[in-house]
Amino acid sequence: MADFEIGDLVKAKKFGPMDHGFTGIVEKVYNNSVIISIQDFEPSDKNGVNELNGRAVIRQSEAKMIKAVPRTKKSDDEDEDSSKDTDKKSSKSSDNKKTTKKSSKKADK
Repeated sequence: MADFEIGDLVKAKKFGPMDHGFTGIVEKVYNNSVIISIQDFEPSDKNGVNELNGRAVIRQSEAKMIKAVPRTKKSDDEDEDSSKDTDKKSSKSSDNKKTTKKSSKKADK
């Protein structure tokens, strides 16, 4: 099973209202499936694409990678460090902010 990322160009087999295969761009990646935005399809499948609102959920095992977006390599240590830094910054900023609530009633004006 290939690792898909948002922006990858993939080819999918026909299914549901589609009579032919089609290609599209990955919009969201799940554990075993991906949502793709249908880009290239047979003209006879136009009604099927409209019925699917231009998107399709397909199994990752049935999707074939055509063109992958550039991948960036992240180590596990970097991910943990960046999340800790973000947590520290957000807690400091919330401590420094004073919460004031002003109420204005339209009836008083």
